[in-house]
Amino acid sequence: MLLNDFFTIKEITENENEWVYCLALNAEHIIYQAHFQGNPVTPGACIIQMVKELAQDYHSTSFFIRSVKNVKFLCVINPLEQPEINAHLTFKTVEKNLLAVSAILDNEKTVFCKLNLVLESISIAQKPILQDRMNKLQLCVVIPTYNNEKTLAKVLKDVLKYTSSVIVVNDGATDRTSEILERFAHKIEIITYSKNKGKGHALRCGFNCAEAWGYKAVITIDSDGQLFANDIEAFVRLAESNPDVYLIGQRIIEGRIPRGNNFANKFSNFWFTVQTGLRLQDTQNGFRLYPLAAMKGMRPFSSRFEAELEMLVRSAWKGISIRPVPVRMYYAPRGIQVSHFRPVIDFLRISLLNTCFVFLAIIYGYPSMLCRKLFKNS
Repeated sequence: MLLNDFFTIKEITENENEWVYCLALNAEHIIYQAHFQGNPVTPGACIIQMVKELAQDYHSTSFFIRSVKNVKFLCVINPLEQPEINAHLTFKTVEKNLLAVSAILDNEKTVFCKLNLVLESISIAQKPILQDRMNKLQLCVVIPTYNNEKTLAKVLKDVLKYTSSVIVVNDGATDRTSEILERFAHKIEIITYSKNKGKGHALRCGFNCAEAWGYKAVITIDSDGQLFANDIEAFVRLAESNPDVYLIGQRIIEGRIPRGNNFANKFSNFWFTVQTGLRLQDTQNGFRLYPLAAMKGMRPFSSRFEAELEMLVRSAWKGISIRPVPVRMYYAPRGIQVSHFRPVIDFLRISLLNTCFVFLAIIYGYPSMLCRKLFKNS
């Protein structure tokens, strides 16, 4: 990708036969600084490249531009004034290797440009860039999902760039999740059940499937679009030099963290320290590497959001080393972000879990960790 940090895909939606990409523009990109210092304007060639890359993202293949037709630049795109724009795309297969793309770039008030491309596919299949390394580690990716139709396709496309060892658990979704997963059925393993049972249950199913397929570790990533798939490489790199270590993402925020999320994370961090004597800055991050071989059949007892904290605490008690991994995180603007966290019910469930774990830490957790430490030093 020529302009892989020129823009970021924030959301993908389908409107009849049209796909709408919500894009965030990076005004600090070198293209702006080199050509239009102080007054950034998106060059026409970059707009054409952007449309080509969106077509590549949708079709999960590489193209080169055969022709550009009917280009109309109606208004300049200044990323300082228009930090987010929409790209409306329609696709039509012309011949076996030719794809016609019609594109309109706009926002709520302005149409910036219209253009048509004919793209030719590059027939050489590209192997996911981390696949060999993950095979050596016997490592796969597990994605639990529930009613994230706006972001699921984008997350899957991004993850599949890095690995084809992917298990998706459809946790009783009632939106278009099943339809979206069907498009990827030839590339991923899918677990589906009709009734929503919670993230803990989805993780349990994903872990069982992974072990049945011979994997010794799994990376989990949420399907809400807040995490970035290219951070998978950081987990793989650390796993190569730190086998049997529990890795957990430590968020580097892109945008402002919602107040509720910030409070919940600090609350969780505090109780994790009380229960284990260890300190982590981000105990609620869903981007993790679970060393299944070291965990020896450990599965969450709790079925919903509290399961991730439970697994973290129990792993610490079991003597599994825990290490944070810096990862980027994006919070969508209010009204776009989808959260299935139920503030009252789920907070009460987490509070009850913490109460039980404080008691268990006294009678089992701390004695267990002390015995392991004494045995190790003897």
